[in-house]
Amino acid sequence: MLNRSEAGRRLIDVLISSVFLVAFSVLFLFIALATKLGTRGSVLFRQERVGLGEKRFTIYKFRSMSENGEKFLPRERPAAKEASRVGRFLRGPGLDELPQLINVLKGDMSLVGPRPLIPAELYCQDELGYLVRNRCRVRPGMTGLWQITNREKGAVPPYLREMLACDAFYIENRSIWLDMRILLVTGGYVASCLLKNLKASRNGAGQVTLVPSKEVARIPEPQPYTEARSSKVV
Repeated sequence: MLNRSEAGRRLIDVLISSVFLVAFSVLFLFIALATKLGTRGSVLFRQERVGLGEKRFTIYKFRSMSENGEKFLPRERPAAKEASRVGRFLRGPGLDELPQLINVLKGDMSLVGPRPLIPAELYCQDELGYLVRNRCRVRPGMTGLWQITNREKGAVPPYLREMLACDAFYIENRSIWLDMRILLVTGGYVASCLLKNLKASRNGAGQVTLVPSKEVARIPEPQPYTEARSSKVV
């Protein structure tokens, strides 16, 4: 049974995702058409991810590469792994992730939370294994603390440890108020990046990916994770 905080968070997820799916339905159709014309394959990219309680689910995104783009090594098919022009435009402000609103409505994800794990990441056996599995204590999110403060670093070494520590900090300190702040910062980022991309496209300068600063986010710097705090039940 959900506690009051979790019930409130779930209610917010359902309300906002429902409103956005209806409000952006025309935008969804436009992006779907542009994606179909700009890439080979289906409109949606589907991939298995791991969510709350290590439950598997299928995540949805607008496709930004060809259907078989992930099956070839760079030396074999370099062009196949490159995002299309439409894909690059969508990736900058994160518009390719809008279909994840369906995942939020279904309950697989939340609007705010850690990045959803790929199944292979769940079986990490080194010293980071606990931090990886710790993220399954909450629903993964479309956006999160790491995404808005360290977007330029991504989820790859040597920043993986820092990302996991940031996620642990969020899990231990999360609240509806913190989620609202993260959503507001994310909305500002998306709007700013989209405007920059539109301006760059008109000037023939290509796409731009903005990096929100920690000062803009106005969220405390993630503190080092310690196992002593891991006993808290979320």
